[in-house]
Amino acid sequence: MIKALKYAIPLILTVLIVFAGWLLYRKIQKPEEIEIFQSRPGDVMEMARLCSMELYNEVSILDTVNSKVMFAVQKQAGSISFDMEHLQIDDTGDTIRIILPPEIVEVHEASEKNAWQVIDTKAIGPMAILRSNKFTISEENRVKSKIKTNAIKRLYANGTVRQARKDAVKNLSLMMEGIYRRPVIVTDPTPEGSQK
Repeated sequence: MIKALKYAIPLILTVLIVFAGWLLYRKIQKPEEIEIFQSRPGDVMEMARLCSMELYNEVSILDTVNSKVMFAVQKQAGSISFDMEHLQIDDTGDTIRIILPPEIVEVHEASEKNAWQVIDTKAIGPMAILRSNKFTISEENRVKSKIKTNAIKRLYANGTVRQARKDAVKNLSLMMEGIYRRPVIVTDPTPEGSQK
């Protein structure tokens, strides 16, 4: 018993000293400082957009630039949204009247791996054998620019923009009725889209 007490007392004292040291350390240590910034709208453009439709597409490309042909595949992402800051709202009567603004169509190369894959390139025309098959960065960028322009035209031609505007009218009506607590009529002056 005395032998056990001989080991127990130093062990208890050690634990108490460590505990007291830990308490003292916590008391002396400064509390974690948290920096608080004044609240402000950070990205108002993104906050003020009603997103009607997210887009994802994979397209194959066959294009010619400077007597060189490229076959490639591009994965595209984008959206069709509406700038809420440019809504025309008439709230003078019992019914709120809103005019849907022009759509914002965005198409870009997807951010995922292998979103742009060049399958094959070939020089064509006279003396093609003496020229390089490789595309320069500027030539490749010209191809990508055409792809983006064609993708946006296709969204208007195949009715995707029309559907996005139709969905936006419906969603905007529901959202504004919840805000105003009055009947809302949303009109769309350009149901086919306002492509320039």
